[in-house]
Amino acid sequence: MLHSPISPLTPSSPTFPDGIMTPLWVMKHQALVPAAFVNFFPFTTDSNMASLGDNQLKIEINSLRKQWAASGYKTRFIVALLCEDGPLPEDANDRIASIRVATNLDPKSIFVLQPEPSQLDISEFIKSLFVNLQSPSVEYYRDLSKHARRKKNRGTIPPPTAPPTSGTSQTLPLQGWNVRYDFKLGAFAEFRQEMDAACRSYEAAYEGLFGEEVFEMIAGWSPRFNDARMLADILAIRIIRCLLWTEQTSSAVHIWINHKNRVKDIVDRRGKGTNNYGWEAWEARWSLVMAQIMHQAEISSLIVPDLLGSVPDLHKTIYAMPEKAVPIGGRIRPWEYLHHEGYWLRCAAQHTERRRQLAENIPDEDRVASTQPTSSSSLSRTTVYDTYLSPEPYNEYPMSDHPGLTHSKLIISFLESSIEEFSKRQQNRMVEQLKLKMAKEHMRIGQWKDALAILRPLWPQLSWRRNGWWKLMEDFAWTLRECAFQAEDRETVLRADWELMNHTFAVRQGWCYDIHKSIEKLPPVKPKPVVILKGEDSVSCLAASFVFAKSEGNVGEPLQSQLVIRSCAQAGSSPIRLTEVKVVFEGSIRPIKLLPSEDAMSSSSTSCEIISVPLQDSAKVDASSVRSPTAGLSLMAGFTNLSFNPKQTRAFNLVSVPREPGEARVASITLRIEEENFDLACIISEQNREESVWWRMGKQGPISRRTGKDRDTSVAQILPKPPKVRITTPNLRNHYYTDEKVVFDVQIDNDEDEAAGIDVEMKLFGHTGTSATFSWINETAADSEASEDAGSSTPSTPIEGDSSALSKQCTVGTLGRGASRTLSVLFTNTTQPLDYEVEISAFYHLVSDIETQIFKTVSLDLSFIRPFEANYEFLPRIHPAPCPDFFHCDDSASEDSEAKEQKLNGLQQLWCLNSKMVSFALEPLIIEEVNVTLLGITAGNVCKIGPETLKSPETPTIGPEELRESEFAIEIQRHALDDRQASTLNLSLDIRWRRPDDDDGGPQSSSTTSTLPIPRFLLPLGEPRVLASATPSPTFPGFLHLDYTLENPSMHFLTFNLTMEASDQFAFHGPKSTTVQLVPLSRHTVRYNLLANVTGTWIQPQLVVVDSYFNKTLRVLPTEGMRGDKKGILVWVDAEG
Repeated sequence: MLHSPISPLTPSSPTFPDGIMTPLWVMKHQALVPAAFVNFFPFTTDSNMASLGDNQLKIEINSLRKQWAASGYKTRFIVALLCEDGPLPEDANDRIASIRVATNLDPKSIFVLQPEPSQLDISEFIKSLFVNLQSPSVEYYRDLSKHARRKKNRGTIPPPTAPPTSGTSQTLPLQGWNVRYDFKLGAFAEFRQEMDAACRSYEAAYEGLFGEEVFEMIAGWSPRFNDARMLADILAIRIIRCLLWTEQTSSAVHIWINHKNRVKDIVDRRGKGTNNYGWEAWEARWSLVMAQIMHQAEISSLIVPDLLGSVPDLHKTIYAMPEKAVPIGGRIRPWEYLHHEGYWLRCAAQHTERRRQLAENIPDEDRVASTQPTSSSSLSRTTVYDTYLSPEPYNEYPMSDHPGLTHSKLIISFLESSIEEFSKRQQNRMVEQLKLKMAKEHMRIGQWKDALAILRPLWPQLSWRRNGWWKLMEDFAWTLRECAFQAEDRETVLRADWELMNHTFAVRQGWCYDIHKSIEKLPPVKPKPVVILKGEDSVSCLAASFVFAKSEGNVGEPLQSQLVIRSCAQAGSSPIRLTEVKVVFEGSIRPIKLLPSEDAMSSSSTSCEIISVPLQDSAKVDASSVRSPTAGLSLMAGFTNLSFNPKQTRAFNLVSVPREPGEARVASITLRIEEENFDLACIISEQNREESVWWRMGKQGPISRRTGKDRDTSVAQILPKPPKVRITTPNLRNHYYTDEKVVFDVQIDNDEDEAAGIDVEMKLFGHTGTSATFSWINETAADSEASEDAGSSTPSTPIEGDSSALSKQCTVGTLGRGASRTLSVLFTNTTQPLDYEVEISAFYHLVSDIETQIFKTVSLDLSFIRPFEANYEFLPRIHPAPCPDFFHCDDSASEDSEAKEQKLNGLQQLWCLNSKMVSFALEPLIIEEVNVTLLGITAGNVCKIGPETLKSPETPTIGPEELRESEFAIEIQRHALDDRQASTLNLSLDIRWRRPDDDDGGPQSSSTTSTLPIPRFLLPLGEPRVLASATPSPTFPGFLHLDYTLENPSMHFLTFNLTMEASDQFAFHGPKSTTVQLVPLSRHTVRYNLLANVTGTWIQPQLVVVDSYFNKTLRVLPTEGMRGDKKGILVWVDAEG
């Protein structure tokens, strides 16, 4: 009976007679025998060549089909016709149908691509082709699965083509055949992408392989043992792949661990053991395989997206959560979670390190390849060394003069890939650990610069430094130091030595701890290296702190402070000799620089010292000293001992004198070492609050006490020097009134112990373009009309940053001790009632200390209120002059025409301005004069204003909230009779007043004129009006003469109907109803005699005047001694007559 050439039943097969599976079977179905074969043929669109081309296609397709049929495989034969460029002929479908019939192809086995296709057309064609091939392909592998399942279900071993040879060879047992069939079923199911079915078949094959009749029956020395291991690995890999396909992550890890343990068990029992480099090589490969499978599977929960901002919980991508199939409450150990690829690559690197350690134990005789393969040494190697998926010992760890495997490069590749994965998930501590291992591998093979390039960027920002993991950091530091020394990186050597000198790290026996000799074994270079260290980013061997004795100080007064430098160097190390210590401040304190004294080379043996260091200007010490960048202040220098033994503390008492107020803060403390071959500076910007102590001498020596419990000891608030110059305003009033000229004195008294040069500045806040202004006047301004300033004063200048403030300065000059000086200030333009804030500042310096500026400031409130308010009424009056007419001629003209005054012929009207003025002053004021000023009148009019007629009781003084009523007669006349335009009148009320305490009548009496605005009045001079006037009878009480004057200032004839209404208040004599006709520019008076039946009261006659033409009722206007309301006029009836 004939069998497959790769079957265990065929003698020529590599699996004959007891082999299970060969890679040739997988190659056969994965690369050689497809489920479908697609043949692409050109399809001509030329009608002349169509018949010939179609016949050739038919012949070629039939020939290929016969060849595939002869192979005996059921591969589906597919034809794809690619149309040539050009228009598709109309008979194309008929031609394609003819080809399909002639080649006996079904309609689903032939595909056509249209001519001149686009990229989208090609994509759609390929997609359609794959969709149509999927179902036949699945059916193809399903048929193969049925065939394999039928063979398995027979339950018998098929007979071989030839019996096995004599000896120890034996045929494959039934359990081995079942393993073979299950593997085939799993592979076919995997081809169909039925991962669950494939996983079950692979698991059945895996369990059968480790059964008693298969793996357990194979001898460890037999080649079939390694074949079985290979098949077990393949099955485990395929099971893991199927589980990861369905994202059963924890199950996949369980399979990985279980397979490793089972293989280890059987290799220990039946193989060559696991304590050899071969097993570690397999462990490394097994971890690498897991990482590769995960990379291909692309587990969604472990993928780190490109935009980290969209993943707030990046730690969730470190490992995958278990699937739902894991029972709730079931305990899962940490290593049973599926971690990301970096975890498995790290495991591969660890096993490779172990592999190298075991390989280094190989004897020298086994590290050389044997010239005779059958020698006894070759046979011993075969029985001792496990070479499954690993090289022979002479290739694993050859002699130095032979090429072989470089473990370090393999480890570096694993670590590099692992670091990339850990970095994506920001697992910084693991990244640092792996980079340290990778650097050590580079060092192992002499790649010092590569190792240094890895370690140097990590050193300043090492997380172990921040977390206080000193053991790990120490290992890192020595590794970095060794790399830097071999690579001749002097700066890195100095950085590492500066920190390794700290007693936090363990002492290395035999090492010379001397920072001054750190790079003396390296060749000198120019320019010499300069190293700048940050104290907060390094474990320094010197600690420094600066403490102010008090939280506050004053300008020009000594400020006590203490600089403490403590050595943290290793015991037994050489003294550290500083070249310079510099303290820089933020604020007005000058920087301090300490320099070594002559005995600086000899260090004191005491553990703690307190030294008072006198400071002096560095310009006196070194004329070339550079000024500090802080406010351009020069340095203060001092000399002291700057050599420090291990664990020695030295406190320097310093005294500085601030020159400007403000906050003073320690910006940095710089410890500098300058040698011939290098410069090193350690800058401390952030001080440790725990080191805020103040050292002082006790009975038994220096002692320290905590200071500044509730404050920042590196900060001092510099207050201005307490001024002793007094500023007073002796004659300043509590309030002032608008329009008042304000003058008050500013008195400067020098209470300092010595003479001082003083400048005075006054600021007026709330200043605008229309508000008050001020100026300095000299002391003799009250006695002389020529007012020249006593001192030089600056012009008005607005304050920078505040446009509503006005500032003026005045130089007082030098005032001796106890001297006084008085300046006067004049305020003008005080027309607005506003509140101002006045700030008076005296800037001065003592004659003995010109650099220290001192100032004193006082603030004043200057309030201006309006002293008066008034209400106004504009009342009509009857002009006594006759009404002008066109028929009157004045013949009394003067013969001297040049001296004759110009006479006006226009209409005349008399009005009365009634003002009721109220005092809003806070004190009595003396009213000297009140008058009305004409501000403006419509052109063509003349206005005459009479003097004040006081209606209220006549008194010169008006008290707070008192009323003063006045009347002013105003006569208005037009230039021409034909002017009929309405007139507007602009007036103002001028009040001249003074305070009672001012000198009366003297030449220096200060009177103030306040002007109150009066609303604009509109005068309709061209309209008719009715004026009422009443004259009481001097003989008969209650008897009145009531005159109604009708004026017609227009150029029309007007007719008025007059009707007097009866009243129970009086009886009248006169027409009850009458008509009055007025010619243009005329006036007529109608008199009524009234006898009132009541006395001592107001009566209200009702005369109705109607313009008959316009049917308009004219309002009767009251005149002197009368009132008016909405109903009409009111007339007073005197009780006594």
